[in-house]
Amino acid sequence: MKKVSDLKIGDSAIVAKVTAQEPIKGRLSAMGIVKGANIKVLKHTLAKQTWDVMAGSTKVGLREEEAQNILVKVDK
Repeated sequence: MKKVSDLKIGDSAIVAKVTAQEPIKGRLSAMGIVKGANIKVLKHTLAKQTWDVMAGSTKVGLREEEAQNILVKVDK
């Protein structure tokens, strides 16, 4: 499994597990980032400190700590 922080721009994946602790886990869940959700990386900063992803039909901005705590299975 990979982390969202390992993905490249344009990659799609399915959330396998969110390893973050509360309150971050609750924030991610409220934005639709839960097990089984489809996500796609739209862009990230050059230093990979922030990521813009689509979680279902919702555009979400993630910080590095959040992106590292989302484990995904990459779509083929």
